[in-house]
Amino acid sequence: AGWGPEWPLIVLTEDSGFCAESLRNWLWVTFTRSNPAADLYGIESFTDSKHWGCRGPLVIDARIKPHMAPPLVSDPAIVRRVDQLGAPGGPLHGYV
Repeated sequence: AGWGPEWPLIVLTEDSGFCAESLRNWLWVTFTRSNPAADLYGIESFTDSKHWGCRGPLVIDARIKPHMAPPLVSDPAIVRRVDQLGAPGGPLHGYV
């Protein structure tokens, strides 16, 4: 059994729920946690005249690596304060 066109890309991640919430989240995780030189693989990969290819899906390893900084986590108190500053009548209204 081969890989059909219904699976052209596979992304490995620790938090599939976050990735599935929105295209923005998926793009963020996929392209900020992977290094094209080290984290791209292919099912049934091959090299033909110095050109890499794969017959199956392209696999991107977008897991958090040990050398990466920890993810940023929003502080709810700061989020509330910024929302207040950006509310109508606030000094940052229209900017945030």
